[in-house]
Amino acid sequence: MLVKDVIKKEDLDLTKAELVELIQHGNRQVDLVFAEKKTDEDGYLSWNQENWVSVDGKRFICSYFRDGKALSEFSGYNISDINNYFEPDKAVEVRLG
Repeated sequence: MLVKDVIKKEDLDLTKAELVELIQHGNRQVDLVFAEKKTDEDGYLSWNQENWVSVDGKRFICSYFRDGKALSEFSGYNISDINNYFEPDKAVEVRLG
């Protein structure tokens, strides 16, 4: 998938596994921008952008944004969970920071 590296100012062709590796061991942030708003299963939270970072290579934090504004909610995941919740293939834009 096409990934815009905003640090190195270049476009990259990376897989989901390569993005996870960059978050986990490269100390990089991945921003996912979605065309449609996503909603949690309770209907409490809706967002159209996610920012993914790693705390220590084992734990991951996903922060949520709606229309460019940060929401106070976030989620924590471990390496086993990230494959179920990290969905760069569904994003219209993937940025590497």
